[in-house]
Amino acid sequence: MENIPEQFAQLKELLTEYFDSNLEYYKFSGFEKLIRITIALSLTALFFMLAMFALLFFGFGTAVWLSDLLGNEILGYMGTGTIYLILICLIYLLKKPLIERPFIKLFYRILYSKRPKN
Repeated sequence: MENIPEQFAQLKELLTEYFDSNLEYYKFSGFEKLIRITIALSLTALFFMLAMFALLFFGFGTAVWLSDLLGNEILGYMGTGTIYLILICLIYLLKKPLIERPFIKLFYRILYSKRPKN
């Protein structure tokens, strides 16, 4: 009977230690996943920004080429704008397989992976 308070004290100490270690683990795990998501978003933003610059210059090149081909500068730029509108419509129609699913898969891998890949 005299051991019961002592056992409760030990049990309390063990439980406190267990919860503290779990808390530290989840803090570290959450921090790691936050960093991995931040890096993925940064790389994706950088990729899209560079792709936009490439599209801008390709658009100007296409407009000048079409202007020379059609003999009218306005038609060249309008043709390039039409090409971009068609691309926008295609991307909108195919947004699930082209944009949503890859992002969902990327964030699922980041959030639910057991170990980071080196």
